[in-house]
Amino acid sequence: MASHRLDLDAIIDLIPAKARVLDLGCGDGLLLALLAQRRQVLARGVELNEANVRACIARGLSVRQGNIEEGLADYTDQAFDYVILSETLAYLDRPLPVVQEMLRVGKRAVISFDNAGYWAERWRALRGRGAGYDLCSGEPRARAITLAQFIEFVTCAGAHVEQRIFIGRRGRVRYWPTLFARIAVYVITRL
Repeated sequence: MASHRLDLDAIIDLIPAKARVLDLGCGDGLLLALLAQRRQVLARGVELNEANVRACIARGLSVRQGNIEEGLADYTDQAFDYVILSETLAYLDRPLPVVQEMLRVGKRAVISFDNAGYWAERWRALRGRGAGYDLCSGEPRARAITLAQFIEFVTCAGAHVEQRIFIGRRGRVRYWPTLFARIAVYVITRL
């Protein structure tokens, strides 16, 4: 993963000032810290990894340790304006209940993921190099997600796409995102 994540810039641009935000799988808290700094949001996070939770707390963030796949029962309906799942969807064993919970506790869900249909990923697979991380990388397994698969998933979740941003190597992609978008960022809401 590149040191500067363009999806974070896109997500920050989507979130209005002073919004109530919950970041699921918030990692070391970089996105939450940037949102608090640039948008003055009320920021909360949930993270499974204990070292990442400590890093978030060191940044002064309100983060609890927990497994998002076990549900968000601690949060009331519509408690947040935005619930974010940034680069985490592909690693979930059961993504549908997680996204349904996001839509319960938040007015909008923001989801970003790597596009498995990106031309470089297709070329890599055609050359016999596989898809995603190589086996020696130490990275966890990840589900390959294409833009078309995600749209089907949104329908299955009883939601609709409100907004979408596609990001390539140099910035936003406006044409043929199925092939040229490395990363997709979607805002979805309940039907």
